[in-house]
Amino acid sequence: MPNARNAPPEVRLATLIGAAGGLAFVLMGLIQWQVENDPSWIRFPVIVAVLELLAVGGLVAGLRPARLTAALVFGLVALVHLLAVLNQGPAWIRVVSGLLSAVHVFGVVMLNTKPARIHFLGGQR
Repeated sequence: MPNARNAPPEVRLATLIGAAGGLAFVLMGLIQWQVENDPSWIRFPVIVAVLELLAVGGLVAGLRPARLTAALVFGLVALVHLLAVLNQGPAWIRVVSGLLSAVHVFGVVMLNTKPARIHFLGGQR
């Protein structure tokens, strides 16, 4: 099992993207909850954040299937944010969702780099 301290910068950046992206989505839900006084705005962001934080936990633990699992979760979250961009709603939600979508796609790219693959599959760098 790889050591988290020896993780390449690509893996660390993907971990940061997953954690910050999930928490930013929850923050968006909290703001919209306060604006519209409707607690249903927070349910879905919390579920997504939990999934992302579980994937990030696997990346930090260095589990072998964590790279592909996190890439899949990040890709699905990017699609969810793209749906929010294409939906009708406040402009600030659409802009932030567009940024979060792009950042999550970047996280998928970081997890598919050669250093990240070597880190999770083992081998010499």
